[in-house]
Amino acid sequence: MEKNGAEILLDTLREEGVKAIFGYPGANTLPIHDGLRDHPIRHYLMRHEQAAAHAADGYARATGKVGVCLATSGPGATNLVTGIATAYMDSSPMVALTGQVPTGLLGTDAFQETDIIGITLPITKHSFLVRDPRDMRAALRQAFSLAKSGRPGPVLVDLPRNVLAGRCREEEIRPDEPAVKKTGNGASLDEAVLDRIAQSLNQAERPIIIVGGGVKLSGACRQITDLIERGNIPFVSTMMGVGAVCIANGLNLGFIGTHGFELANRMIHQSDFILAVGTRFSDRSTSTVESFAPLATIAQIDIDPTSIGKNIKADLALVCDIRQALTSLVGKVDAKEREEWRERIRKEREALAEKNAFNGCGNPGRLIGLVQEALTPTAIAVADVGLNQIWTIRSWKSKAPRGLLTSGGMGTMGFSVPASIGAKVANPDRNVVAFTGDGGFFMNIQELATISTYGVPVKIVVFNNGHLGMIRQIQDLFYGARLSACQLGDRVDIVAVARGFGIDAERVDAACPEEGIERLAASREPYLLEVMVDPDHYVYPIIPPGKSNVEMIYGRSD
Repeated sequence: MEKNGAEILLDTLREEGVKAIFGYPGANTLPIHDGLRDHPIRHYLMRHEQAAAHAADGYARATGKVGVCLATSGPGATNLVTGIATAYMDSSPMVALTGQVPTGLLGTDAFQETDIIGITLPITKHSFLVRDPRDMRAALRQAFSLAKSGRPGPVLVDLPRNVLAGRCREEEIRPDEPAVKKTGNGASLDEAVLDRIAQSLNQAERPIIIVGGGVKLSGACRQITDLIERGNIPFVSTMMGVGAVCIANGLNLGFIGTHGFELANRMIHQSDFILAVGTRFSDRSTSTVESFAPLATIAQIDIDPTSIGKNIKADLALVCDIRQALTSLVGKVDAKEREEWRERIRKEREALAEKNAFNGCGNPGRLIGLVQEALTPTAIAVADVGLNQIWTIRSWKSKAPRGLLTSGGMGTMGFSVPASIGAKVANPDRNVVAFTGDGGFFMNIQELATISTYGVPVKIVVFNNGHLGMIRQIQDLFYGARLSACQLGDRVDIVAVARGFGIDAERVDAACPEEGIERLAASREPYLLEVMVDPDHYVYPIIPPGKSNVEMIYGRSD
């Protein structure tokens, strides 16, 4: 029996468990789209390729499975780049399929020919150019294996049109080959190093665990929770690690960094031992390296050897699967009360308790809490980038696995709305709500058409302050309040726009949103809530660990 390359591709995707593809067609991908007409995999026609990548990313983050996006050659492929980079920075497993001109035209500057493999080389784990339909199955198998193994990430498969259309017999299809090995993938557990980490942790008087996004990626949420509870060890989270541990016993100090909780930053500065799990210590978490945790011995566990000591020197380092390491570490850690350390934290917490309303987020933070209360406990929040991101991360109390998604490393505005589509497609029985600012909302506003067309019942909360709020705050604080290129204005009626796309919508004030939230939660259809926010409402405080030097990151001119 003969099959063409597109049929082999679709059959292989089905065998890999793929149920949804997010894409946009072009002439060079039409063999795939033709095959999708009678195929069980559902294709969601997005309105922009960047949104297709974000939707696949959202699908992956919400499930841990590989998300798949599809675009044609040339501008279709290059429009995926931001979404691929977003997935790469946050270690999200994704396979990006791109159409390509026929192999005979490669290198001739043919219409819509682009070297997408070269363009995406720094932001993919690996790339494949399939030159023969007989190699299609093996290339895809390797792509999926690489995307989800070790430190997850995006893999690109470039597909010339003649390969998709070319035919071969089943017996001619070449056998699968082992996936290309990346350094550190599958590193074995070094018990000697783990013993030293356990010994240091047991001897520490003021220990803290930093929970990074790698904990969620490795499926180690239960193991790190057991470790924290057994040793009564306070913990902080990076932006990507928020929600990995869902316990309310006074040990959770919040998330760290330039926009993190003051309590978390203060206690990091006072700690004498830090166990960092699944984090690369990005600048948003540490600020100035020289002033980060000056009193602490630092141990770091990660599957990716390039993350060890990348930004902060690790005194003890273990390259290993995080879940495997924590499973072994729990039994080596002594059960302790740590009364003096916990009492010091309690006093600091009480001193800061009344300093900032709703975790420094004011009415937006209160509104986010009310939205969460109105939705089911398993609801997923998808935060965009800007002030809305910080409000959401500070205010949303993740009560279920993979309950908070956001673009951390890349900081991609426009992420939340398309990512919420992918998250909802992946989890039809869970409520999904996208929180965004007006700036980020405008960047992928066209995806309201996708939501409406497919009836994807996501909730969207748009914080409208008429500005790029975080840019305004930085200019206000560090540029002498000289505002420039941050005013979005008030000429767009967001409610009318949403209704024009066929989506129910209404406008509320951030100070009194209860009735609107009630209608949003009760709706079984897509629903948009525009929340009017004072442009002078910022996030407070911005205090990095150690001394306050956030101007080093954002710059200042005075």
